[in-house]
Amino acid sequence: MEIVKNRYAVREYDDRKVPEETVRQLLDMIRYAPSAINLQPWKIKVVSDRATQEALCSATPAFNQPQVRTCSHLLVLCADTDYPAIIDRYDKALIAREVPAEMRSFVTGLASDFVAGMTPQEQLQWSREQVHIALGNALNGAYALGLGACPMTAFDPAEYSRILNLPSTIVPTVLVSVGYPADEPPAPKLRYSLEQILF
Repeated sequence: MEIVKNRYAVREYDDRKVPEETVRQLLDMIRYAPSAINLQPWKIKVVSDRATQEALCSATPAFNQPQVRTCSHLLVLCADTDYPAIIDRYDKALIAREVPAEMRSFVTGLASDFVAGMTPQEQLQWSREQVHIALGNALNGAYALGLGACPMTAFDPAEYSRILNLPSTIVPTVLVSVGYPADEPPAPKLRYSLEQILF
């Protein structure tokens, strides 16, 4: 409760670099996020060099967000749409876990049939939805590690893909700036009461 009540979107960071071990801990937290059929259709690009951060920030001047260039690490959470590779990877993971062949066949068959029933656009949308589930782990995990973080969706995915030289099957979906906060925590969150969100 302390984490979810007090975490906030940090937009100002000091110039300290987050230790790589701490970043790895955060990435570990993100990878434990749930996903439908456990396919985990996401990839994460970690950007920590200032030149690339500057390029990403200036690439979309209409959405200029200084936390992209001032954070210690920028996590680019991407939707993975290469479903043949995703399902093959999942099958190999099940084999490594010594899951019985019958169960393995059922699960991978279910996943293949599910994906086959979608258009490429629907597959991308579905992958993006899974990425947004993982986003919760990123934000709460950062706070748990004593870091600040800010989620961002107002950016140009195509331009980010170009700058980061990403393959066409990997689509930037949401950004998370990570670092040590240089701002003051805001007033208590404005959230609707339970009575207002239940119906």
